[in-house]
Amino acid sequence: MSKEVATKDEIKSFLIDMFIKEKNISIENLFPERPLKELDIDSFGFLEVIFSIEHQYNISFPKNYEHLVTIQDVIDVTHDLVVAKQ
Repeated sequence: MSKEVATKDEIKSFLIDMFIKEKNISIENLFPERPLKELDIDSFGFLEVIFSIEHQYNISFPKNYEHLVTIQDVIDVTHDLVVAKQ
């Protein structure tokens, strides 16, 4: 029996919920093209986000985060890692 792979929409919903609940960011500021720098999350806060994603999807992010510029970038990389794990 194979596990279903999380869709990009499911990952997006998880991220948005996490940003709202854990980082107190209003939903109006959360859209895929939004640069992460504009969310006022410091580097420690960003690591918390990464750790939450890793825990939720049982994946490991690469240590190089420079290519993660927007929320969509995080969604795409998360999805790619989840798919690769299957």
